[in-house]
This record gives sequence, structure tokens and C-alpha cells, in this order.
Amino acid sequence: MSKKYSNKGYAARAAVQPQKDNTNLIITLVTVGLCLAVVAAIVIAIMVATGAFSPKPAEIDMAEIKSEINSCKTEDFAETDKVTEYVKITVKDYGDIVLRLRPDVAPKSVKNFQNLVKEGHYSGKIFHRVIQDFMIQGGGIDGTGKRHDTSAIIGEFTQNGFTNNLKHVRGVLSMARTNDPNSGSNQFFICDADSSHLDDGYAAFGYVLAGMDVVDKIAAVDTDGNDKPYDNVIIEKAVFVNPLK
Repeated sequence: MSKKYSNKGYAARAAVQPQKDNTNLIITLVTVGLCLAVVAAIVIAIMVATGAFSPKPAEIDMAEIKSEINSCKTEDFAETDKVTEYVKITVKDYGDIVLRLRPDVAPKSVKNFQNLVKEGHYSGKIFHRVIQDFMIQGGGIDGTGKRHDTSAIIGEFTQNGFTNNLKHVRGVLSMARTNDPNSGSNQFFICDADSSHLDDGYAAFGYVLAGMDVVDKIAAVDTDGNDKPYDNVIIEKAVFVNPLK
């Protein structure tokens, strides 16, 4: 009589499959991932270094800007509580200067200036350095001679790796700084004459729309050996304005 074999043992063994060891695959995937991450980091670093992520320089028509400088009257603007690209500086005993800011040219410089105006920082500060036929500088020192330092920002000018095509012609607003290219903070200057030697080395970020007569009057004051006016030229306030037209 033939022997009858049971398949119970085979079925039981078949139900328990050997588990595949995926360790080598995981290690391979992790290694490839790390390599790709390193390559990506290198590519990004190269792109940053070469300016690939830098904003496209603003297209500047200096002839148009020159025609716009001092083309308005201070009464053409009204004060507003909103942050705008127009700022009116009231100088005690001298009058008002209306500035147009250009965030398309120097966004960090404009944002910094707007924040300081919003905080009321410029009230009570003086124009502490005045050189006729060159520029008037102020914004960081009060009438007692005390400095009021604020956080420094990146210098947005060509020599510092940032293309800024706004030239330092008469009426242009720019950031004052020390020899450190990234030392600009609250002090600004307004050119009283064309100053091309400042181009590419200082962050121009706006210009005067109205009130160059006020700039000229300030530039003509008597100063000491350090170019400081004998009598304080005081900024009463700096406020945001909007064109009425």
C-alpha cells in the first residue's frame, strides 16, 4: 500500500517567508541622498557668490531723475500715518525737505530709513556735518552732541557687491558710513552738488523732490574746523507724506 504524505509541514514552512535584509539598500540610498545634498549646497553657494540670487539692478534713467529732483513744492504733499516712499523732513528755522525713496534701487537702505522715520528717531537730531558745494549730513547726533546709534545694515553699493546705479548728483540722498562698508545705520546725507567720486562706494537710496533751497541754506551756514555748524541745525520731525496729485 502506498504511503500517503501530509503537506501540513510544507504549508507551515511556506507561510514563514525569510525576511530580506534591506540594510545595504538603505545605506546606499542614504549615501546617495547625502551626496546630492552636498552637490546642491555647493551649487547654491556658487550661485550666491556669483550673484545669481541677487535682485536685478534697477533700471536708472539719470536724466529723468535729474528732471524730477526739486520739481515739486512742499505743499504738493500731505502727511499720512501710513508708511510711504515719500518723507518730509522739517528743519527748525529753515523749512521742509521732501524726499522720494527708491526701494527698487536700495531696498535695505530704504526699509531702514522708513523704520527710523516710523519710530520718530530723527526728531531732535541735527545736521552735524555740513560742507558747502558737497553735502549736508545728519540723523545720528542730537543737539547736545550725544550719538544715538542704531543697528548697521549691509552697504548697498557696487564696491560692496551690490549694483546701485543711482548716481550722486545734486539732490541725491545717500547713506553715511565709516570705512566699514557695512556700517551705515541712521546717518544720511544729501548732496549739495554733483559728487561723482561717491558713486559705487556709497548707498544712494533716494533724492529731494522739494526743498533744495532748504538744503542750500543749510549748506551755507558757518561751520567750525570739524565742519559742524556753530549753531545747531535741528530736525524737528520726519514724517511720511503722499503726493496730492
